[in-house]
Amino acid sequence: MEEKLVTIVVLPYSKAQLLKLHLGEKKITCVLEDINLMEGAATSVKVKILDTDIQNALPVVEKFLGKKDGSDQKLNPKDDHILVPVDFSPASIKTCKLAFNIATYLNVKLVFMHCYINPIVHSVPYADVYVYDSALLSRMDHAEKNANENFSKFIQQLSLEVGNEKWKSVKTEFIIKPGYADEDILSYAHENQSLLIVMGTGGESAVTVGSVTADVIYNAQLPVLVVPEESPEKELPEFKRILYATNFDEKDFLAIEKLIKIIKPLHAKVFCIHVGKESYSAWDKARLEGMKKILKSKYRKKEFECRLVVGEDLPATLDKFIAEEEIDIICLTTHRRNMFSRLFNPSLAKKMVFHSHTPLLVFHA
Repeated sequence: MEEKLVTIVVLPYSKAQLLKLHLGEKKITCVLEDINLMEGAATSVKVKILDTDIQNALPVVEKFLGKKDGSDQKLNPKDDHILVPVDFSPASIKTCKLAFNIATYLNVKLVFMHCYINPIVHSVPYADVYVYDSALLSRMDHAEKNANENFSKFIQQLSLEVGNEKWKSVKTEFIIKPGYADEDILSYAHENQSLLIVMGTGGESAVTVGSVTADVIYNAQLPVLVVPEESPEKELPEFKRILYATNFDEKDFLAIEKLIKIIKPLHAKVFCIHVGKESYSAWDKARLEGMKKILKSKYRKKEFECRLVVGEDLPATLDKFIAEEEIDIICLTTHRRNMFSRLFNPSLAKKMVFHSHTPLLVFHA
């Protein structure tokens, strides 16, 4: 039976060349084919292999983009970038525009990633032997074609909304691959030391459904910015009032340091608040005052306000504070599980994140 070339991933040209070398070391035939995602954009290419090599090639590709087994490994040289998963939804457009704003101010690269469901990739790991199936290959071709066409249309629309001048000012890369969205997002981000993941909620496809977003939030070892579909569209300089919810964790200052790096170009006020059940907790007031002194001493050019807010219902109390103070973004850390789990149990997650109008920045401290 005649062997057929199939696309296993779409990568920037330089990364595709490296992957081709890795595949060659495993005696896997590899062909690179140009793909025109957008005129003037960095060259992206399809990495094609023989259909009979799929089972052997998949582990090489997954290892190249980011190991999933949690084993120790030597990290790639740092290449400052923001990772932006996309799924072509209206929420995704808004998310990408904000990511462009952040990349412009921080002077870093944007890496756009789209993961699509592929019948072969999702069946091979569960079979000891890959059996040639022409119908399966036809569905694979169809999935790949749809992903490439939709991605190209999305990038064209995004570039128009961002504007030609801003688009050219930010270096971009594009990755299109079959796989599992949450695993692939986390694997790439950790392997390549992404500065930040920016992703949306509210879309209908794999990247933005709540379970994927929640998995990324819980498991990412780097900051994750979640942009709700209903959040008002703003330019980065319009983010002037930031809420950092503290539970007096020993890692708060590490998370705030990461926050300051992200908002460094902005003239923004940071509210550090603790939600307590008693208004006259001397211990909480003392800890809050100590936090205030440290922050004002360390970050003299940033404005901080530390408050003790009283409330029995944490999400409701935060909602009220956000509305009254016109907060532009909420910041939390996942390190202290007692506070985070109060916010992100199944019933509260829907209210505070996936149906919230306020972007959420989560730190793994």
